[in-house]
Amino acid sequence: MGDSLPAVDMGSGITAKAIVAGESHTCAILNNSAIKCWGRSNEGQLGLIKATTEFGNFNIGDGANEMGVEANKLAKMGTGRTATAITAGKYHNCAILDNSSIKCWGANATGQLGLGDTNNRGADPDGGDQMGDNLLSVDLGTGRTARGITAGDNQTCAILDNALIKCWGSNTAGQLGLGDIDNRGDNSSEMGDDLHVISL
Repeated sequence: MGDSLPAVDMGSGITAKAIVAGESHTCAILNNSAIKCWGRSNEGQLGLIKATTEFGNFNIGDGANEMGVEANKLAKMGTGRTATAITAGKYHNCAILDNSSIKCWGANATGQLGLGDTNNRGADPDGGDQMGDNLLSVDLGTGRTARGITAGDNQTCAILDNALIKCWGSNTAGQLGLGDIDNRGDNSSEMGDDLHVISL
């Protein structure tokens, strides 16, 4: 440890201002407010197009020349968009962007991305780009934006601009706080105004 432990290569002149870790992946918000992720990408949690074909396996960061700016590309949030906060679940991530919207990517088996389906986002095996402008924002309800975010294994919660809380994803133990054990976010009729706030 100490001076003997080398720093993670973020690229020349690039530093980090926030970092989160999932089960086997890590993401950082860089000093330019872009997002870089590394580790395992089996569910698209790194947000890199065709990561498996570019690097020959699901992992990024376990071999030489896989980090740095050019080798490990950024997880794109959309034209002109930058990140202000980030959280990681087991195999998914969500970020609050500079316009106070939320975008999530990675595993989505229980609706933890909040996009009204169970399709993973972030690494289309057919080479399609699921990130950037093609990655939809989470519908938090009419006029609602986010000011805080956190994730568990397979669920996500946000503090809204009105200081209320909404959660989506896995709910097997009532972790969404909605008085039942039904998942939310895996069906198109479960987000937006249809997703209830938690009663505190």
